[in-house]
Amino acid sequence: MAEKNSTDDLVSMFMNFGKDMKLPSQDLEALVERHKKNLQALDEAAKTAGSGATSIMARQHEMVQQALDEISAMADTMKSGGDPAAMMTAQADFAKRSFEMAIKNTSEIAGLAQKSSTDAFKVLQKNMQETLEDVRTAMTRQTRK
Repeated sequence: MAEKNSTDDLVSMFMNFGKDMKLPSQDLEALVERHKKNLQALDEAAKTAGSGATSIMARQHEMVQQALDEISAMADTMKSGGDPAAMMTAQADFAKRSFEMAIKNTSEIAGLAQKSSTDAFKVLQKNMQETLEDVRTAMTRQTRK
């Protein structure tokens, strides 16, 4: 037996409500179909945002791994000892690279987050435009009757 999803449950509930209110069947079906499309758009936007969050987490993991590799390499350099002036220079270079990498990584993560948000918003924006067009079409039909 096919499992009903929550969208179908909401649509059924909305259809029953419309029938109880004695709304014209034609208008009710159009309204329910639009509501179903709205729910689908919300679902798609949530999936898009979730995918973006997954991409951000994966990239952050890579960034942390790179930082740990650099720290490990720096620790190996410090363990070997050597000329104090060379060690101070190596530490200063490490600090500079770390700072530059932190700025670059922060900018990259911000860009990924912005892209994810923009992509999710575009899904909702497209749906809103379709909804407005459906309303405009319905209103035009109503005024012609």
